[in-house]
Amino acid sequence: MKTHSKFNWIPQAAGAKAIGVAVALAGISVQAKSVYVGNSLTVPNGGSDGIPPFVILGEYNSAGPNSSSAIILPTGSVTDVKFYGGDYDFTLYALTPGVTGPNPNEQTFQVVASEMFSGSAAVGVQTLPVTGFNVTSGDLLAFAGTGPYYPQNANDAANSDATYADSPAAAFASATPPGGAGAAFSAGLNGDSTATFDYVGDDFGNQGRTYGIGVVVNTAVPDSAMTLLLMAPLSMLMAAAKRTLK
Repeated sequence: MKTHSKFNWIPQAAGAKAIGVAVALAGISVQAKSVYVGNSLTVPNGGSDGIPPFVILGEYNSAGPNSSSAIILPTGSVTDVKFYGGDYDFTLYALTPGVTGPNPNEQTFQVVASEMFSGSAAVGVQTLPVTGFNVTSGDLLAFAGTGPYYPQNANDAANSDATYADSPAAAFASATPPGGAGAAFSAGLNGDSTATFDYVGDDFGNQGRTYGIGVVVNTAVPDSAMTLLLMAPLSMLMAAAKRTLK
């Protein structure tokens, strides 16, 4: 006598097809999204630095360097750097903030990624391709060198771009690029002889500036359909696929 299960099991082949359908749906639902992160590329009364500084975007605080910034990178891969300017010679950085200290009013950072750029161009918005520049949510954007323009007037606004030079920094001191991935350094107030970098002298009221620079980050973000798909029980997925395959 033949016996039959009271359960209506999906045959093995159909089950495999169902899983394949689910995987295909998942693949369709993941969307690559590009976002611009940085400052406006419109720079009124703009000019470039004559002496190369080290700049951390959105990190300025008159009381001392911050452990975070108003400009935070998302997780993804940087595909382009954009800036308003002409001739350029700078290194782009992604940084992760470390501990406060080791001395009062100091902050440590570590380089996550870097890439150098150098060339000549008529003044305007420049777009340069970036390769192998992977970032994680919470990383900060920085650059060392010359090229990006900033308004040639007093600023020092909180969360503007912190402008540094080698310690101890004078009004017209330059900054030595901090190095490649893994390099660690400290930043402090102007006159701090123990930090790697200090705020530039504030003779012109612009330790904090707003440089016309930013990056395009490519990041894969699940859409709402993908989120629901991942949350659905496997049995529901297979049942839905079975009905579709009949």
